[in-house]
Amino acid sequence: MASSEGGDDTVKEIARRWIEMQELVPISTADRLLEKRCHLKHVAWKFTEHFNELWIDGVLGVVITANQPSPTGELQTKVHYEVDLEPQQTRATFHSVDIADLARWHLAWLTDPNVWIDSASIDMEFDQKYLVEKRKFQVKEVNINVQTNYPSVHGWLQHMHSEVESLIYRGNGIMDANKFLQLPFAARLRKLLIIYESSFDDRLILQLTAEHLQIASDFLSEHGVNKLLHRWNDLNYPIRSEFVIYVPVKNSENVIKQLRVIEKRNNGNGVYEFLIEMTNPNARMRVITRPSSVTCTVFAIDNSQAPPPLSIPTVPEDKK
Repeated sequence: MASSEGGDDTVKEIARRWIEMQELVPISTADRLLEKRCHLKHVAWKFTEHFNELWIDGVLGVVITANQPSPTGELQTKVHYEVDLEPQQTRATFHSVDIADLARWHLAWLTDPNVWIDSASIDMEFDQKYLVEKRKFQVKEVNINVQTNYPSVHGWLQHMHSEVESLIYRGNGIMDANKFLQLPFAARLRKLLIIYESSFDDRLILQLTAEHLQIASDFLSEHGVNKLLHRWNDLNYPIRSEFVIYVPVKNSENVIKQLRVIEKRNNGNGVYEFLIEMTNPNARMRVITRPSSVTCTVFAIDNSQAPPPLSIPTVPEDKK
């Protein structure tokens, strides 16, 4: 299971170290556990007071269970490792420490300065006891699912390095937009999907630069969405950029005000479609307004994979 000479380590190296570990040595903020850069594709974890699960790249599984009978007959915390690699390995160890301590020890490896993660899925509430102070995850894409309100997800986000490019957040309560925008990566996210409510208003939403955006807020208006459309047009947002803004729409004309509408269609039931010319002559915006939302998609006019416009435009010869 040793890493390849001269290349990055992988999940194999972490699996080897965990399987061979004889003693859980405490990990501090500055400790570096791996000698070489280690690239992980996907990490997922879910912890409770009695049962913890951690999976890495779909091949290394760690299950931590409290109050299990050990070989000595004592009730201890059991850690079961399963490695679905060649050769396949399993190992069970028992420890006289709290389940939260074991969870924190394993997550500390994932916050090692040499560990880089493509994506992480977190299906649990935040609790500082699970993380070593000031250690952070170096991860590009984060998917967080919590049952409580925004302070829980904000706790996780404070332990993310500034390299985060994508965030999908599912949770109850209202995401505090001002607090969120103070995170070092918030305004630079490439993708931001907030499945529940937020406090973004007409001013704050313009601070987001995400090319894939989903926002729901009672503090947004038709005027704010119009400003966002103008921003996307003025800054030539790339092909396939898209957003869905959940906002009450009473007058769709306010949404597309002072934009150059090439074509408009009334689909009934308060649904309108607009084909809008952009600053980039090779791109168009397709805007759909509904009584409770606005959808925008940027597409190339010669891209057959894009959502079909109301009519297929052509690029004028003098603009090619």
